[in-house]
Amino acid sequence: MTTAQLLALDHIVLALVAALWLGAGAATVMSRRDRRTRLIALAGVLAALTASYPVSPVTAAFLVALVATATVITHHRLSSPAGPSSAEARPNRIRARRRGHRSTTAGVAVLCSAVVWAGLSAWSSRVPDRLNLGAHHSGSGARPVADAKPVTDLRGPVTGAKIRRFTLTARPATITLGSGKQVEAWTFDGRAPGPTLRVRQGELVEVRLRNAMPDLGVTLHWHGYDVPVGEDGVAGVTQDAVRPGGEFVYRFPAEDAGSYWYHSHDLSDPAVRMGLYGMLVVGPAPAPEEDSAKSESPQQSPASESSAAEPPAGVSDHTVSVHVLGGVPTAAVDDRPPPTAWPRSASPRTPVRLRVTGTDNAPRILGVSGAPYRIAAVDGRDLPAAREVTGERVRLAAGGRHDLTFTMPATPVLLSADDRADLGVLVTPGSGAAPPPASGPLLDVTAYGTGGTPDPGPFDREITWVLDRGPAVLDGVPTLAHTVNGAVWPNIPAPVVREGELVKITVANRGRDTHPMHPHGHHVLVLSRNGVPAGGPVWTDTFDVGPGEVWEVALRADNPGIWMSHCHDLGHAALGMTFHLAYEGVTTPYDAGHASGNHPE
Repeated sequence: MTTAQLLALDHIVLALVAALWLGAGAATVMSRRDRRTRLIALAGVLAALTASYPVSPVTAAFLVALVATATVITHHRLSSPAGPSSAEARPNRIRARRRGHRSTTAGVAVLCSAVVWAGLSAWSSRVPDRLNLGAHHSGSGARPVADAKPVTDLRGPVTGAKIRRFTLTARPATITLGSGKQVEAWTFDGRAPGPTLRVRQGELVEVRLRNAMPDLGVTLHWHGYDVPVGEDGVAGVTQDAVRPGGEFVYRFPAEDAGSYWYHSHDLSDPAVRMGLYGMLVVGPAPAPEEDSAKSESPQQSPASESSAAEPPAGVSDHTVSVHVLGGVPTAAVDDRPPPTAWPRSASPRTPVRLRVTGTDNAPRILGVSGAPYRIAAVDGRDLPAAREVTGERVRLAAGGRHDLTFTMPATPVLLSADDRADLGVLVTPGSGAAPPPASGPLLDVTAYGTGGTPDPGPFDREITWVLDRGPAVLDGVPTLAHTVNGAVWPNIPAPVVREGELVKITVANRGRDTHPMHPHGHHVLVLSRNGVPAGGPVWTDTFDVGPGEVWEVALRADNPGIWMSHCHDLGHAALGMTFHLAYEGVTTPYDAGHASGNHPE
């Protein structure tokens, strides 16, 4: 029996035990003649059947109080005197005592069975000290390949015509927010977010990561940028985490212009929350006359304004990252902390581009007020025929990016997040009052474009991922986990594809949580959302699958590797919603597991 089947059997047994407990408890208490006890039992059964995730603090407190009250009353009722003795009542008491003994024996048997099963499940679900994720998934549809390649052979080039060099040092720092509150953060170069890395198409990007964090491994994952797999920065899959005092050099060609970001991918949930992230912008290749006017020598200084490429001339181009740091929602503009984020100046008639990134675990609602605007790009890919909208708002998935563009009017323009005037950026020509946050209807990005989605061609393979939440045993601990096809990491079978295949992926969310799904190393073409075809071609690397939604996307397998895919609500990923897309013939020498020092999520 496979691990996935054992986990499914776990769910069935747990459901049966719960049903027995509810039925036996309800029948036992209902047989008594005390009306108050019957009412409390019914309330407990109703709560057990209807309360589900996510449980709010109020609901949790109510359930705890309910169980405590029922326990006290049940104890009082069962321990109360039986009443006056009589010769007639003695046989009834003996029969009742025998029934009670049988009920107790049956209950103890069920309880012992549940405890033994839970213990075996917990033991078998433990992540081993060393777990090779390439070998772990080798039986998931893979065929033997003679010329297998390790991920260490699938790395970026070492030399290029022009190299843009950066150095990032991970270290703790104290960040002062706009309110004056000081926050202890994990940072790159003492900043949260870290320095914005601006490069140009045609350059070779070289980033040296140094780790000055005490007792914390770090990596660099290039979120949304489809690097060679050996540069993907996933601890235990594409590299070992960089230990304190160590370093690692990443190299990849800057080929795809757009907005991206980077973050650590070892213990990524706390790492990103604490500040180990920054922006990556790939600008268009310079015009020939601009290129010839500059020195041909590569830059070799640490990441700073002087080492990053300049934004395009004549455009007011800014990065905006929305992040909760130290419990405070912040908007960092051009990678500077919130005290210097407001405002930004732009002369009338200047083209403005705001590259907005959601670096939290939750989605954001963005609005632009004061000027009509366009969604020029989603996740680093331009939207053809982007139409102008006024007042409408747009949802940004956790981990996603929207490039919002407009022409600067003679009055200020406000980019707001979550309908808050104090969370975003004000672009001003120098005078005038800020407009209120946008309050129009939500715009559906999948229906925003025009012309329909081109037929990608016949599919070579179809994959279905059913997202849910349910009880599971995760690394030996019973957990209300986030599951894919009923299983949790590392027991979610990895689909194995061949290079060149066209893959159709159907993602169905059966739960009540939103899951921003992020396949590493690839963009996917949105085919439909809830059965409605996309209005225009939308390529994305992070798409929000809401409760009850079904998305269909197409993926071209053109980047060989072992690629992590996961929910980018990183708390969900840590609770099981992490899996892989593997290519035939690709292996990894790296291990996850407790003794490896690597924590892919």
